[in-house]
Amino acid sequence: MRGKHIKGSVLNISSAIVYAKPGQQQALREHLSQLPGVEVHASTDDGKLVVTIESDNDRSAIDTYEAIERTDNVLSIAMIFQQTESNPDQELLKCN
Repeated sequence: MRGKHIKGSVLNISSAIVYAKPGQQQALREHLSQLPGVEVHASTDDGKLVVTIESDNDRSAIDTYEAIERTDNVLSIAMIFQQTESNPDQELLKCN
């Protein structure tokens, strides 16, 4: 995970496919990499970018999705996965 979270806080992590306008993939990749909590993991030649979004709450995650959607070089964004961890610092206990 790239982002930092406060101990005991909620962690919202999701992944999405962002579709770039033709010829704008590199500019969009650079822009997305500057957004807090956003990391670009991969891209395809046809303009699809795989991103993860980390935030401290659902509202912040929604705000980030909306900011991406409003970006000039974006055609669309599609959420692929979402998970909320209510206690991200707690390790899983060994089952007996």
